[in-house]
Amino acid sequence: MSTSTRPASTAVSLLVLLALAAGGCSDSTDGPGTSAPSNSPSSSAPVPDEVRTKTTLGTVTGRLAKRDRLRVATVAGEVADRWFDAAYVGGDYPRRAFDDAFPGFTPGARAQALGDRALMSNQDIARRIDAVTASRRMVRVDVLAARGRAVGMTARFVLDLTTTGELRRKVEVRGRLLLTPTDNGWKVFGYDVNKDVAGLKGGAR
Repeated sequence: MSTSTRPASTAVSLLVLLALAAGGCSDSTDGPGTSAPSNSPSSSAPVPDEVRTKTTLGTVTGRLAKRDRLRVATVAGEVADRWFDAAYVGGDYPRRAFDDAFPGFTPGARAQALGDRALMSNQDIARRIDAVTASRRMVRVDVLAARGRAVGMTARFVLDLTTTGELRRKVEVRGRLLLTPTDNGWKVFGYDVNKDVAGLKGGAR
């Protein structure tokens, strides 16, 4: 099963405007793939036998100090990490409710994600599974800067899961989260997500 959704046109327009503000300048001193600190203290405590999220710094467009690049990339990784846990990995199963599955989302993005719960969480299979194990949690952060400050970020992610219970499934969630700075920290204001669910050999259908 594969489904996807895209951010509203206003979200895309905002990124275009931010890119124009940055003047299209790409400062690649560190280059794509620079590692940012992972497994921040604010992330949920790891469950035994589960992998932690690996966050890396991708492309930086505009001028931004090295220490600030790593700092904001780490923040973006933490936002994605909290969503991974709240929507897919953490919590008790079986369950029904996913109203609290979108920490770190703006009110508008949260409302949209609630309408996309079958995509943006395990809501579609949650009543037929009893546990979830993550095998890969990766976030690559592209940063847009203007006047020495980060003004926008895109967190490209891959999350691989295995479920047990009545439904034994392999789930891959991948895509991007669009983040903007707010008075309450960096928030997700748009997303483009794809989710694939495949049965395991011998698993229930």
